[in-house]
Amino acid sequence: MKPTEEERKRYKEIICQIAKAFDAFCCKHDLRYFGIGGTAIGALRHKGIIPWDDDIDFVMPRPDYERFLEICDELLPKYEVFHHRKYPLYHLTMAKMCDANTSYLSSFTQKQMTGAFIDIFPIDGCPGETKEERVRFFNDYRKLRAKGEAIQNWYPPKYLLSLIHTKNYKAIPNVMSSFWYHIIGKKNDVFEKCDKILMANPYDTSEYVAYFSTYRSAKIISPRKWFDDYYYADFEDFKIRLPKGIHEYLTQLFGDYMTPPPPEVIAIDDHGYAFMDLDKRVTWEEAHKICKEN
Repeated sequence: MKPTEEERKRYKEIICQIAKAFDAFCCKHDLRYFGIGGTAIGALRHKGIIPWDDDIDFVMPRPDYERFLEICDELLPKYEVFHHRKYPLYHLTMAKMCDANTSYLSSFTQKQMTGAFIDIFPIDGCPGETKEERVRFFNDYRKLRAKGEAIQNWYPPKYLLSLIHTKNYKAIPNVMSSFWYHIIGKKNDVFEKCDKILMANPYDTSEYVAYFSTYRSAKIISPRKWFDDYYYADFEDFKIRLPKGIHEYLTQLFGDYMTPPPPEVIAIDDHGYAFMDLDKRVTWEEAHKICKEN
């Protein structure tokens, strides 16, 4: 489903409140974080969320990210932080900070109900003496992470048939892994392997870093010095931190990021959703029943 204009407006208001709470929490506990990607472009080009976008993305150096996960229960009961170590059904290697009084599912193949959210990615060191070695590491990790994310999903048998019909053969092994893990009741151990691989490369002593949970390409691999300091930039009715090297980072990734795309190629970049309720939290089962009845 696609949100209505009223839903889009309200959703943006909610995630801005989450972002404000996140910034205040990081300031209180002296945690490093930075706006990144489209969020950074939004701050620099639009002074807020890109008009045709609907999310907010932050990154945290791994030591700060780990500390954040340790103490984030302080945000309860208004906000909650979903991550795979605490929530066995959660399907990603990065965290989401959510409004605890809302409900959000991007797909019913995901069994963990969350809420209106901001994304929080850990940044880790990227090993390799050469650019080619770093890119190879990034791509090899992404393949492993994709397997772990697929295992966390609960695919109906017809999904496999659709992959065969559309000749999407690359996705079939991961979907088969999901079927196998769920049939035998095996715990998903892939995310643990992912964490172990990344945490073997200490952030603060690495020359190059990346946030490996992204769906972007290896072009995000950046010199760590770009993230050594930050400044605050206007964003909607508040301010967020941007890394001091954000211009270099965005130029590397997007080129001329300050020039918006022409109107004819702009598409509303909302995530779409399988279920959303901005007034209350419901369970996955309740959401499934509501959708079936409607």
